[in-house]
Amino acid sequence: MKPKLLVWVTLGVAAIAIGATYFFSGSELPESIPVTTTGQPTIGYPKAKVHLVVFEEPKCSTCIDFNNEIFPKLKEEYIDTNQILYTIIPVSFLPNSMPAAIATLCVYYANPLYPNSDIFFTYLDYLFKHQPTEHVDWATPEKLVEFARESSPAINLQKLRKCIETESYRVKIEKNTEYGKNIMGGKIATPTVYVNGIEAPELSYDAIRKLIKKVQEHKGVK
Repeated sequence: MKPKLLVWVTLGVAAIAIGATYFFSGSELPESIPVTTTGQPTIGYPKAKVHLVVFEEPKCSTCIDFNNEIFPKLKEEYIDTNQILYTIIPVSFLPNSMPAAIATLCVYYANPLYPNSDIFFTYLDYLFKHQPTEHVDWATPEKLVEFARESSPAINLQKLRKCIETESYRVKIEKNTEYGKNIMGGKIATPTVYVNGIEAPELSYDAIRKLIKKVQEHKGVK
């Protein structure tokens, strides 16, 4: 899997490796940070003792890899078995990605009184699987509506187009992006994974699985 995309700061591979070794060598968990997820798309078991949060950018190539390679395994092993709650916080910092990020929230908040996480995840998955490379300016209202048409018959296409064109959720995406920078120490990286507020040391299924297991052990989950 490619390294996650960083803005302004590039983390050294050696530092990541040292951090991973340190994390898994001890019995105590690293200090966690509070990660606010109110109003963000969430699936899984609401009463789960483990909450996994992922910051994702819709045009990030590493996010595509994460969605296609790691998320299905997490879903099968942990989400579908009611072991974790899973939240995505959509952000935007790549050129021309804002319309795509807005579109994901337009789908999620199609009915503001009843946000639909299932449709959000369906649409985002389709977007990740069918978009051109991140260097192509593909995130137009026309293409985003086309993706919606092909991904789910439950999406109101006319309403979606208007939501994208009026940038209804630009402020929300900007706040998400700024929030990500703040909790990541002034930079933002995608995808970044937190398990109960503890950042995963590596973007591999094995590393995330080990972190989930450690958190479960500390929570008394068998």
